[in-house]
Amino acid sequence: MLRSLTKSEEQVMQVLWKLGKGFLKEIIESTPEPKPHSNTIATILKILVEKGFVEYSVHGRNNLYKPVISQSEYGRKSINQLIKGYFDGSPARLVSQFINDHKLSEAELETLLQQIQQAKNSKS
Repeated sequence: MLRSLTKSEEQVMQVLWKLGKGFLKEIIESTPEPKPHSNTIATILKILVEKGFVEYSVHGRNNLYKPVISQSEYGRKSINQLIKGYFDGSPARLVSQFINDHKLSEAELETLLQQIQQAKNSKS
């Protein structure tokens, strides 16, 4: 089971996903304002290593951090947990919620209908 990220852990992961890999200094420089203190980011990176989201290699006196899990993989697993926890395991209920809340544009609904049709045709 995938452990979830706190908001601050996710912020650091977003930076690492964007960079691909980075030293602490690069991660701090790429973190949006207001930037947390460097010790805070170093602690978060340590936690992310312990949780299995990040790995590092030692380069002299510095660690080069690299994500273990891709952004899309984390997103996919997070969505699956969301669907399981809040929509009785039904992706259709999630989409229905977006439709009922008017969160999907007409163009997005058209695209969804096309994808549904393509999936239906590929199963035939």
